[in-house]
Amino acid sequence: MSNKDFVFQGNAHSDWLDISASNPLDIISLSLENSPKKLVEFVKNYEGKFIAGYISYEYGVNLLGVSVKKSKQMPAVHFRAYDSYEKHHQITSGNNDIKWTSFKPQISTDEYKFNFNRIIRHIRSGDIYQLNYTHPLVARANVDPISLFDALRQKNEVGYSVFIKNDDWAIHSLSPEQFITIENGIISTKPIKGTIPRGNSPKEDELNLNRLLTNEKEQAELYMIIDLLRNDLGKVCQAGSVRVLESKSIQRLEKVFHTYGLVQGKLKDEIHPIEALLSMSPGGSISGCPKKRACEIISEIETTPRSVYTGTIGYILPNGTLHFNIAIRTITQIGNELTLGVGGGITIGSNVENEYNETLAKAASFQR
Repeated sequence: MSNKDFVFQGNAHSDWLDISASNPLDIISLSLENSPKKLVEFVKNYEGKFIAGYISYEYGVNLLGVSVKKSKQMPAVHFRAYDSYEKHHQITSGNNDIKWTSFKPQISTDEYKFNFNRIIRHIRSGDIYQLNYTHPLVARANVDPISLFDALRQKNEVGYSVFIKNDDWAIHSLSPEQFITIENGIISTKPIKGTIPRGNSPKEDELNLNRLLTNEKEQAELYMIIDLLRNDLGKVCQAGSVRVLESKSIQRLEKVFHTYGLVQGKLKDEIHPIEALLSMSPGGSISGCPKKRACEIISEIETTPRSVYTGTIGYILPNGTLHFNIAIRTITQIGNELTLGVGGGITIGSNVENEYNETLAKAASFQR
C-alpha cells in the first residue's frame, strides 16, 4: 500500500468509494497566478480517465477577487490523471506503535478573543452575518505518511477521507463533510453547520444532542449557509431546479455531533463539472455570509494561509461522476511537522469561550 499516492475512503453513510491510485499519467500544479482555464483544460483532456486532486482555499478566494496570503510550501491547485484506479481495502488495526506529539494551538487565547471581537464588530456593523474563523494546531511525527494516515483513519472513520502523497509533502484529510457531488448532471452539496461534543455516557450523549438540535444560534447558522449554497448552486444550475432536500439532519462522529443540510440542482448543460467546482469554491460553510466580504475579513485576521485546509479534495471517475469534500479535519505533513486547521462559524449569538472550545473539540480525535 505504501506506493499508493492517492487513497480515498468513505463509510457506510457516504457515497465515496474506497479506492486508490498510483503512477499518474500526468500532473498539474498551479500557483495563485495561474488561470483556472488550465485546470479545466487538464480535466477535459483526460476525460475517461481517473482524475484526483485538490483546490486550496486561497485559490477559490483569489477567484473571488480577494487578496490572499500565499502558501510557500504547497501548490494552490494540484491534480493527477490516472489510467485506472483500484479498490482500496479497509485498514486493519496494528498501528498502535505510530506516535505523534500533541497538537498545540499556534495563537494565544487572547489573540483568539481579540479576533473574535473584531468579527462581532463586523457583524454588528452589518458587513457580514456569519464568518468561519480558523486557526492552526501543530504537532510533530517522525513517521511514514501512509502509516500515519492509517492510524488517523482508525480514529476517524468518516465519510470523505483522503490521503495524498507527494515527494516533499503529504495530506491527511479525515473530513466528515461532502462539498459537491455531480452525477448525470445533478449537483448536490451537503453543508455542515452546528457542532457539540459527544457525551461520556448515553444519557449525556442524548442531552448534548438535544442541546444542539434546540440551539437557536446553531440552527440560524445552518439555515444561513444553506441559503448561501442555494445561491451558489443557482449560478451553475438550470433556473428553478435548485431545491433544499434536507434542512437539519444529524451526523454522529467519534467525538462530536454535527447538523447538516442537503441542497440539489440540475447543472446547466454548458457548464462542465470542474467549472462548477471552481465556481463554488471556497465552500460557503467554511467562509461565511456574504461570502466575498467574509473572505476579505478572513484575509485580514488570519495570520497564516489555510492552504489545502478548508479547500476541497476529491476525484472524478472515468464516467464523469465528480465527488469532492470540504477539507476540514485535514492535516498537512511537511517533513515531520503536522499542521491541523480548526475553526467554527461566528454569528451575533456566539460566545467566545464556547467557540474556542468547539475548535479544540474538533481536534480531539486527532490527539494521540
